[in-house]
Amino acid sequence: MTTVSIDFIGKKARDADNPYALFTGNMFGGPATFKVLKKYKNDDGAQYSAWLIAAATPATFGSDEYGDTYVADVVPHLSLTEVDGRKPTQEEFAAIAKLRSVLESDGTSEVFTFNEISMGASPTPKKVESVEGLAVTTINLAEGTVS
Repeated sequence: MTTVSIDFIGKKARDADNPYALFTGNMFGGPATFKVLKKYKNDDGAQYSAWLIAAATPATFGSDEYGDTYVADVVPHLSLTEVDGRKPTQEEFAAIAKLRSVLESDGTSEVFTFNEISMGASPTPKKVESVEGLAVTTINLAEGTVS
């Protein structure tokens, strides 16, 4: 796996009024704003890398809701619109583009659990896994198969 670190996002938590980065787009059936307040590890491209965010979506009725989210649930689906309250530089856009490419090439952003799908974590997942007891059901949406 390729190592990707987004240098403009730090490990010290910030307030929602002063996020490291702002990602916007459509999620949960409408406009979404994710404010990145902290990262937990240096390798943002690693599986299960997470950020602390304040998210405002239709599911939160437009108000900020705080929590941790996987980087793979943000970067492939939303656009970087601000860094430290200003427009992102070409280098910052390039870093996010590289991270998006790594997440998509290793499949990290393609597999979501059933609960994440029902919450709208991915607008177009390729595979859904549901775990009940020890049985795992995989639904491949691209092929229309269930196993």
